[in-house]
Amino acid sequence: MQDDTTQQIEEKLSERLLGPSSDGDNCGHNNTNVFRIDGNHGNTNRHSNRHINNHEDISATAIMEAGEIIVDPGAAAGSAGFGGHQPLQPEYRDTPFALAFLAHLGVMVFFATAWGFSAMRQDETTGASQSQSQSQTTDDDNTNSSSSGSNSIHLSGLLWLSCLTCIASIGISAVSLQIMMHHAETLIQSSLIGSCVFMGITIALFLIDGVFWMAVLWTLMLLVTVWYARSVWHTIPFAAANLRTALSAIQTNGGICALAYGIAALANAWTVVWVLAFVGVTFREPSSCVSGVCTYNTNVLSVVLLILSFYWTIQVLQNVLHVTVSGVVGTWWFAPRESLSVFSPAIVDSFRRATTYSFGSICMGSLLVAVIQSLEALARSAHQNNSRGGILFCIVECILRMLSRIAEYFNRWAYCYIGLYGFDYVSSGKKAMELFQARGWTTIVTDNLIYRSLLLVAIVAGGISAFLGVLLAKAMGWASTTSLGENTNTNSDGTVFLLLFLIGVSMSYILMKVVLSAVDTVIVAFAEAPAEFNTHHPALYNNMIQKWRLVFPDECGF
Repeated sequence: MQDDTTQQIEEKLSERLLGPSSDGDNCGHNNTNVFRIDGNHGNTNRHSNRHINNHEDISATAIMEAGEIIVDPGAAAGSAGFGGHQPLQPEYRDTPFALAFLAHLGVMVFFATAWGFSAMRQDETTGASQSQSQSQTTDDDNTNSSSSGSNSIHLSGLLWLSCLTCIASIGISAVSLQIMMHHAETLIQSSLIGSCVFMGITIALFLIDGVFWMAVLWTLMLLVTVWYARSVWHTIPFAAANLRTALSAIQTNGGICALAYGIAALANAWTVVWVLAFVGVTFREPSSCVSGVCTYNTNVLSVVLLILSFYWTIQVLQNVLHVTVSGVVGTWWFAPRESLSVFSPAIVDSFRRATTYSFGSICMGSLLVAVIQSLEALARSAHQNNSRGGILFCIVECILRMLSRIAEYFNRWAYCYIGLYGFDYVSSGKKAMELFQARGWTTIVTDNLIYRSLLLVAIVAGGISAFLGVLLAKAMGWASTTSLGENTNTNSDGTVFLLLFLIGVSMSYILMKVVLSAVDTVIVAFAEAPAEFNTHHPALYNNMIQKWRLVFPDECGF
C-alpha cells in the first residue's frame, strides 16, 4: 500500500518548485520530475527554466505546519510491507552472549575501581619518593617550579586546541555530507585520482632523498592503484547512486549522527576504565622491590583476556551503532512517516532494539571478531619482540588479519538484517549471503569505492581542522606553549599538527561510519524490497535503477 501522506507532501513540494507536473513516458517507471521529502531534486530535464526561490521554506515540516497536509498519527501502524520478510516479534536473541558481556563489564569495572586506583596511587607514591630523592641532589628548586608551571600552561593550550579541532572537524564533515549529496560521483572520482597523485608525490620525495628502493616499491603500488582505478571507473555511477540514497536517509534522521558521537564518548570512557583495570591486574602486587625499583610478575593469560575484553567492548559499541543505523534506514525505507524529523521515533526505537532484543546477537558477532583481533595483536607483538621465528609470526599475523576481515565482512551484512528484521546472528548472516547469491550480487557487494571516498573526506576534514588549529595556536600565542616535549623552545608545529590531524580524522570518521552503515543497509534493502522503495521514494528508486542497469546490466536483475 502506498504511503498517501508522503505522496501528498511530495506533490506539494513538486508544485512549489516545479509547477504542475506533466505526464510523460519514463521507460515504464514513475515520472522523475518531482521533489522528494528527503531534499533530492528528481528533475532529469536539464533545460527546465523554472526559477526556484532559495529563501522559500519548502520542507515537509513547513508544509504540514501550514495545514496543507494533515498527518494521521494512527495510520502509521498500517504502513507498507517489509519485502520478503516481516519483522519478528520482539524477543531477546542470543541472550547468553549478552549476559556474558554484561558480566564481563561488571568484572572489569570492579578491577578498575578496586585494584586500578590503588595501583595508580602506589605508583604515584613510588614516583614521588624517587622524585624527592632526586631533587635533594640538585639546587634547582625554583627552576623546577617554573618548569611545572610551564607544563600546566602548555597542556591547557593543547586541551583547548583539541576541543576546537573536534568541533571544526564535525562541522567540516557535516558540510561535506551536503556536498556529497550533489557531487557524489565527483567525490568518488577525486578519491581515486587523489590516491594516485599522493603516491606520485611520495615517489618524488623518495627520489629526492635518494631512497631508491622505497621509490621502486611505491612505484609498483602506484601501478596497481592505477590499474584498480581504471578497472572500477565504470562502477562509479553505481556507487554514487547508493551513496546518494544513504545520505538522503541520514539527512532525514540527522539525530543518528549525534548518537554516533555519544557512542564514541562511551568508547573513550571505556578506554579509561580498561586502562585502570589493566594497571590494577598487572601491577597489583610487586614480586620484589630493590632500592625503590619494583618488578612485577605478569600473568600471560590475564593479559590475553584483558586484550580480548578491550576489543570485544569496542566491537560491541561499533556494532550497536551499525544495527541502529540499519534500523533507522529500514524505517525510512518501509515506513517513512515514522522518520520525518531529525530526532524521529525511528532513532529511539532502533537504538532501543539494538540495546535490548538484538543486543545478544551483537555481542555474539562482536566476540567472534574480538577473538581474532586479540590473536592478531598477540602475533604482532611476538613478531616485534622476537628475533627468532619472525617469518612464522608474520605469516600467522597475515592469516589472522585475513580471517578478521572475513569475519567483519560477514558481520557487516548480518547486522543489516538484524537491524531490519530482528533475526538472530547466525540466521541474519545466512539470509544475507543467500540473498546476494540468489540475486547474483556476490561481485556487486564487494565494491569498496564508497569506503575509499569517505576515508578521503575524513582525511581532508582532519587536515583542514588541524591546519586551522595550528593557525589559531599562533594567533592566540599558544604556539610556544603547545610543545609535547620537554624543551618548549623547539618548533613543535609539526607535532601539534600531527596530533590535531589524528583527532580531526577520528571525529570525522565517526560520521563517515554512519554513512557506511547506511550504504550497506541500502544495498540489503534494495535487494530485499525494491517495490517498497519505489512506492515511498520513486525519484531515488529511478536513479538507482538507471545507474545499476548502466553498470551491472546482467547482475542487477532489474
